[in-house]
Amino acid sequence: MPWRGPEVKGEFPTLGYHIGDWIEGNLIVPDGDRMGQPYLLTDEMWHFLLRLYRLRPDATADMGSEAFVYYGAQLVRPQKWGKDPFAAALICAHALGEDQFAGWDARGEPVARPHPSPWVQCVATSEDQTANTFAPIVTMLRDGPLADSPGLDIGETRIKLPGIGWIEPATSSGRARLGARLTEATFTESHLMVESNGGVLLAKNMKRNIAGMGGRWIEITNAWDPTEQSVAQRTNAAKAPGVLIDYRPPRARVDLEDDAAVLEEIRYVYGDSIRSRGGWVREGRILADIRDESTGENEARRYFLNETTGGASDAVDGIRWAALARPGEVLAPGAKVALGFDGSRNRDATSLVACREDGRIFHLRTWECPKDAKEWTVPRIEVDQAVRDAFAAYKVGYLYADPYRWQDYIDTWSAAWPDKVVEFPTNVEARMDRAIERFLTAYKAGELTHDGDELLTRHAGNAALAKGKRKPPREDGGLPEFYLRVVKKRHGVWIDAFVAAILAYHARGKAVEDDVWKDSVAPWVMYA
Repeated sequence: MPWRGPEVKGEFPTLGYHIGDWIEGNLIVPDGDRMGQPYLLTDEMWHFLLRLYRLRPDATADMGSEAFVYYGAQLVRPQKWGKDPFAAALICAHALGEDQFAGWDARGEPVARPHPSPWVQCVATSEDQTANTFAPIVTMLRDGPLADSPGLDIGETRIKLPGIGWIEPATSSGRARLGARLTEATFTESHLMVESNGGVLLAKNMKRNIAGMGGRWIEITNAWDPTEQSVAQRTNAAKAPGVLIDYRPPRARVDLEDDAAVLEEIRYVYGDSIRSRGGWVREGRILADIRDESTGENEARRYFLNETTGGASDAVDGIRWAALARPGEVLAPGAKVALGFDGSRNRDATSLVACREDGRIFHLRTWECPKDAKEWTVPRIEVDQAVRDAFAAYKVGYLYADPYRWQDYIDTWSAAWPDKVVEFPTNVEARMDRAIERFLTAYKAGELTHDGDELLTRHAGNAALAKGKRKPPREDGGLPEFYLRVVKKRHGVWIDAFVAAILAYHARGKAVEDDVWKDSVAPWVMYA
């Protein structure tokens, strides 16, 4: 008889319950302080499993893998969420359990059977990556309840299954894997599988082999760099109807200096794997890894916050930046300038920078959190006074200010100087991209110069350019472009003066376009 039909709203037929029960009854935790205990699935894992093994209501026993709604799946989660042991458990279930659809029983419930000749490969770009999935399989089988199964030969590099079948790692070239008899494969860290290392060809060939054998595949991956066109990115972008995509993106782009916001986002993206919810991930340790000065901002966002973000390059070349320095010159009272303001409340720095009408940048004031300070807040009254002094000393065209955490002061400044203060959120990629492009164009052409200030130079050297979200499709059908972002090269350094300089230069451009200084005369330049 066919499936009995839903008994509650949203119910669908699945072998997931059967597979999950088999995993929890036959496998152990492969490492960590719970090593050797029964491997218990989290609610998130159960949710993925039920959908992965979802059946078509009209499926028949002779349909093979076509009985399932999905022939492939992608699981995107942050570092240490537990992707590799979970994938290892799914491989064991395919190799030794009953994960093939065998029809419906007399009550309309699905029936499962073992695969007659399972051949599974753990695929990655390097042996170290394949070991992340293959090593847990070895421990789960060798030290667990299935260790003495007849015909099971557990080797360190290959596992012979009872009857016909194998579990093995695979890192060879795409051509070498052509024609392999595969019934299931896992692609470990598919965000690392790109054209340059042969990963894209490898994945294409293996997925084609699996399709020919009526098998299924799973990608387990961290968030990807959108500039690399990796296998993970291609799979996610394609959104093929037969591929289950399980990706939990961050809810917002949090300020990495805001402990409360970062911890809240960690709890969200790690879900049930957080220790306080019965899991194994200590959120404080993840925060410490994000705070580690050797961890770049992009790396922290991709690997720990599940955010797809592009690779980074130096924002400025040190030699070029030095060539554009004009030390010794100071702004004369009454000079026509635009201002850029990038603020923070604590931990980070707050900067005020001016750009003169001719395109020369002057560092006015920066407040940095002392390196050894446990408790520190920006002296907001001093900052407010510095802004007021700048308006009093110079003929200010516009002040472009990032409003984050400074909204109340910006409102006050707007009231004091109507039509002069412009809120410029630096986290709005489309808008910030235009400011960065203006700055870089002038920088490369030598139209932009600066006062050679040591702190501004240090902040510029700490900055990197990263590619953010994809821009809208081009009308000419050309290659996709991405918005530019300015990020820190690593945690624990400051770039606020450089960001303020970008805002100041952009504000100067707008002031020139609007001809806001038309009725004033530039004073003579003063030298220190």
